[in-house]
Amino acid sequence: MGYMAYYLMPILLAYATQNPAAVVLAGIIWLCRDFLPDPAVWLRTMGRIRKLKTDIDLNPSNLAACRDLARIYLERKRPKKAIALLEQTRERMARSPRHPLGTRDDAELLFYLGLARFRSGDAEGALAPLVEAVAIAPDIGRGEPYMVAADALARLGRWEHAESSLECFLEHNQSSVEVYVKLARVRSKRNDATGTKAAIREAKTTWRVLPGFKQREQFRWFLAAFVAAIWV
Repeated sequence: MGYMAYYLMPILLAYATQNPAAVVLAGIIWLCRDFLPDPAVWLRTMGRIRKLKTDIDLNPSNLAACRDLARIYLERKRPKKAIALLEQTRERMARSPRHPLGTRDDAELLFYLGLARFRSGDAEGALAPLVEAVAIAPDIGRGEPYMVAADALARLGRWEHAESSLECFLEHNQSSVEVYVKLARVRSKRNDATGTKAAIREAKTTWRVLPGFKQREQFRWFLAAFVAAIWV
């Protein structure tokens, strides 16, 4: 059920108490959604977090456990916890001949570090680990570091570099409606009307050729493409 649980509870409360004011709670929850973890994720990861922490306590060099725990922290919208864990893990790697920096494992940790910094509000600080990650392993995350870097660059108002980063993402993944919508927004900021329209067309075309489950996953970006078309 995910986030719907947050919204259904106050609506059901309003119905049960005959007090429409309770619906206001749903609105407050909506405004705070960037800070609230998905309740389904919270429940699903409770036991997993305990196990991973135990594994790390027993073996601090367990890179897989550190990576998985950092990923769960990100799912739970706790990026600062992920940052602390990832930085500690890389410090241990720097001292360990078994797991040196500059390997594919390190590239994955760098990607999550950049993502965590971006989600914590540090757009500038996110860029260095993301660039380092793709320098080590260009195909890491099917190009996802380029998407995160583009978001960071857009937040910083560096539209030309954001566009280049999105185009790099497309070299690794062309089945994303999201990337075309973001490309349209960036090109719009650069006053490139022709490029903006082309990106919107690609967003719609891409969504139509996706399998059903992918269409459901990316439906909000399909709608965003129509909204973007209104303003071109």
